[in-house]
Amino acid sequence: MRNRKAKDIQAVLARKGFQQSAKSHHLYYSLYVNGKKTGVFTYFSHGPKEYGAALMNQVRKQLKFASTDDAERFFDCPMSEQEYIKLLRDQNVLR
Repeated sequence: MRNRKAKDIQAVLARKGFQQSAKSHHLYYSLYVNGKKTGVFTYFSHGPKEYGAALMNQVRKQLKFASTDDAERFFDCPMSEQEYIKLLRDQNVLR
């Protein structure tokens, strides 16, 4: 996966149904569907301003993307929130 700025990743998450909460020294982003919190989440530490390939791969796994292509589509914004939720349902991550 290509490098991305942490603030850009967080902005995409906020637009696609994720809500931020601060726990300890990390910022957690949890996916909400129809007002209910799901088990899909990722978190950011306050340190890195840019996420390289290794950290982006961890974020990809936390957000339950099976392929790098799907994750790139999500972060580049061609994938909508509804498409993402459908993808998670097709993978039996969400009901």
